[in-house]
Order: sequence, then structure tokens, then C-alpha cells
Amino acid sequence: MSKKLGREYEVDFFDWDTSLQFELTEACSLMCREVVRTEDAELLPRPPITKTGNIVGVLAVNEEIEVVVRFPEGMEQLTKTEFCGDYKLVPEW
Repeated sequence: MSKKLGREYEVDFFDWDTSLQFELTEACSLMCREVVRTEDAELLPRPPITKTGNIVGVLAVNEEIEVVVRFPEGMEQLTKTEFCGDYKLVPEW
């Protein structure tokens, strides 16, 4: 779906599926896996260590399961919707 914003800009809007939620076993199965942000996906299958994050934890927050990802510049706490929309798993080898 495309909507016009002013005369110069055209922005594509899309809806995330906010009903996506991690199951506890699913989130736990991701522990110790490496991820990259989608903007760095072209670096797959072997991205540099400075672009990868490790899934280091699982949290239950407000009745929703979230994963904790540790990147060199800091940690991020992600719902499944955020995870599926903005991150890619690094293939195991």
C-alpha cells in the first residue's frame, strides 16, 4: 500500500503482524545463536564479528516472551515481531 506524503515524497507503509509472540521453547532454542540486523544481511553467511549479535537471554515481560541480543555496542530486548522484522539468524556452520 502506498500513500503520498507531500508532493516530493512517497512512502510505502506496511503492517507488522503484532500478534507474533515467542513461545518459551522457541525463544530458548535461539539461545547462543548469532544474528545480524537486516541492513547487514548482505554480509551473510559469514558476517564480521563487529556486525553480529548473540542471543544471550530470554525474558518474560508483561505476559510476553522476549529475547535479549548482545551486540558489540550494547544490548537489545526484542519481541518476536521486532526480531522477525529487523534481524536475520546467521546460518550455523
